[in-house]
Amino acid sequence: MVKIQYQFKRTTALRFLSHLDQQRLFQRAFRRADIPVECSQGFNPHPRMSFALAMSVGLTSDSEYGEVIVSEDIEVAAFIDRMNQVLPGGLEITSAKICGEKAISLSASLCKSVYRIRITVVAGTDLKALAQIIDMYLEQPQVLMLKRNKKGKFVEKDIRPFIESISVFADPEKDKCNIKMTLHYIEQQCVKPEQVLDSLNNQNSQLFLIDPTIEIHRQELLIKADA
Repeated sequence: MVKIQYQFKRTTALRFLSHLDQQRLFQRAFRRADIPVECSQGFNPHPRMSFALAMSVGLTSDSEYGEVIVSEDIEVAAFIDRMNQVLPGGLEITSAKICGEKAISLSASLCKSVYRIRITVVAGTDLKALAQIIDMYLEQPQVLMLKRNKKGKFVEKDIRPFIESISVFADPEKDKCNIKMTLHYIEQQCVKPEQVLDSLNNQNSQLFLIDPTIEIHRQELLIKADA
């Protein structure tokens, strides 16, 4: 058996694909590409494949990771070529490598994500003032917000350790701005960029309109091998 770790990107054409649909799409692509995927044992066998993260609906990305265990040796170049021939427009494998089967899981190897966000701001928002508000937000030693725990209950959690940086840039449309945000993964936990923006809104009345028009693109997803 061989474990293949691959990197892929998802563009605007498939931004509204759910995580479950993306899983099914890759399963079909493995079959069509004649990739001999190993299956689990037991009463309900399933393909031995996984992703580093579940992609949110609406998210596009240049850097996502998946891994699959195959039952036969296959050249990395052949794997990439065969998969890209059957994947739909909007999904593309950009690189792949063979990993030892005992290598740590992708989810355990996550370090940080770099996002580019385009969002509508409240009318009259001054970009310079917005940058100063963000700087003051980042100077806080603690940023508390309600997050749902594994038992489904909302508890207060300090999200400040997850936030490395936030920068704001102008946009050609006056009612929008661009944000670059870098977020950490700590013990396989993270915070979503929408939650950080919501936290900024809560502390400063209303700055951003967090609705379906928000554009979130993951530029980089760094794992321990790349950090």
